[in-house]
Amino acid sequence: MVFDYIVVGGGSSGCVMANRLSADGGHVLLIEAGPDTPPNAVPDDIQDGDPTRAYLNHDYRWQSLHATTVRDGRKPIHYEQARVMGGGSSINAQVANRGGPGDYDEWASSGATGWGWEDVLPYFRRLECDLDFGGEFHGKDGPLPIKRVRQSDWSGFIRAISEAYDALGLHFRPDFNGAFGDGYSVVPLTNRNGHRVSSAMAYLRESVRSRPNLTILPETTVVRLIFSGTTITGVETENKSGLQSYSAPCVILCAGALHSPAILMRSGIGPAKQLVQLGIPVVADLRGVGQNLQEHPTICVSAYLKPADRLSPNVSEYIQMHARYSSGYDGCPSTDMAISTVAKSSWHPLGKRLGTLALWVNRSYSTGTVVLTDRSHRIEPEVDFNWLSDKRDAERLKQGFRFIARLLQQDSLSSVALDPFPSALNARAKRVSKVNRTNYVLTSVLALLMDRSPRLRRGLIRRVITEGHGLSDLINDEEHLDRYIRQNVIPSWHPTSTCKMGAAVDPGAVTDPSGRVLGISGLRVADASVMPFCPRANTNIPTIMVAEKLADTVLREDRQS
Repeated sequence: MVFDYIVVGGGSSGCVMANRLSADGGHVLLIEAGPDTPPNAVPDDIQDGDPTRAYLNHDYRWQSLHATTVRDGRKPIHYEQARVMGGGSSINAQVANRGGPGDYDEWASSGATGWGWEDVLPYFRRLECDLDFGGEFHGKDGPLPIKRVRQSDWSGFIRAISEAYDALGLHFRPDFNGAFGDGYSVVPLTNRNGHRVSSAMAYLRESVRSRPNLTILPETTVVRLIFSGTTITGVETENKSGLQSYSAPCVILCAGALHSPAILMRSGIGPAKQLVQLGIPVVADLRGVGQNLQEHPTICVSAYLKPADRLSPNVSEYIQMHARYSSGYDGCPSTDMAISTVAKSSWHPLGKRLGTLALWVNRSYSTGTVVLTDRSHRIEPEVDFNWLSDKRDAERLKQGFRFIARLLQQDSLSSVALDPFPSALNARAKRVSKVNRTNYVLTSVLALLMDRSPRLRRGLIRRVITEGHGLSDLINDEEHLDRYIRQNVIPSWHPTSTCKMGAAVDPGAVTDPSGRVLGISGLRVADASVMPFCPRANTNIPTIMVAEKLADTVLREDRQS
């Protein structure tokens, strides 16, 4: 039961850590709360290039995790976070972009020394095998394949959007992971031959799993970390066999931006006042634990598509285009907004008839918190994103909504994206999205009714889908639009920054640039929670980069000690 390293969490970063540390000869224990996905038994829905089935499978998610989004009195919503080997990379949309060089240079200047663009680019290259591009920006030998949706597979809806972008001065960029800037592009994906390649598939191949010095423990929850004074000595876990302790001089948290801070706080590391109130003995008073929570707030617009403009049944990549543009809003960098274009909106018959534009604030400034309400590991933390609390985020999301409306008015798109409407991922939409026969039958009926006549379709959209919210109603009424945005903003599922890296003098810092928890010996964090702020990108590839860089750091520092 004694190891050199214990890695807590088998998600996107944990799989990287387990691979790299065990390759160097150290005895590694990888602990994952969810089920395993070994190479010879990866479930069909996870392998599928269309992520909707895996994302909607409750067996792969934390069931009791909820979050407050905007502080307006609404009840917390269920927040979908992966609980399966591979983490988010096993259920996400597979989008593989990196963010801008300025993001990482700002990380470095804010106290995360050694995390500038020139420092992180080698690790972006190291993680990937780019199947389309080479040159200074790309790697060819990494474990994770990166391929792009072919323009020949674009649906009529996507082609029409490309023409609309061009008409508004936003032009095509062949390589979205090349030089960073405004434009639209085919989407880079962690995908090979139409099938997902998760972090678990890429980093925990059979040859890796067969290493005698790597032990994988799935369906096991970490109850708490164990210390001798301020030195880590191991972890206490729970699974079907009961409680068990494991020892190691180095423990690395890779449980994600919501659960890594929760584990720290349950173990006595965090804001001392909160811990004392819960009866948790204080090991280290670090008030930044669980603070600085960030995400990309998102709003969506959908439209009905005629058969000729829908996604082809033999194409699995339903997110076919990604765009970035500059809002020009004071106090914000360029290329601060993003739009993903979805060629079908869900797995069911109604979703296959709808295309969706998902717009988000790509460089957000609002921050929230992760707070314990109970010392038990069975009680999820209280998550409060506090979206749109920073005026810059609220105003840019409204501005972006108007940009989408202008886009839909362009000649190329107005004849393809019919009867556009603001679409919300509310509780009712989530119920209808569950994969079951009842929802298939229900959405089949709605789809047939929408096909029958434009008049009937508009009535259904206004009375059933949107409950009366029309695009023109929102655009022409600032107060109405503000209220709608706040009530219907949704996540991008990119939580970060709750154990942020920084200088020791920074009162909000939790980890140093080597991922070491400040004031604690032998304990590190190596996931999205250490990011000083959320980069201008889907966060899966940046998270894997963080793990690659910190694995290298751990091994280098251990050799020197």
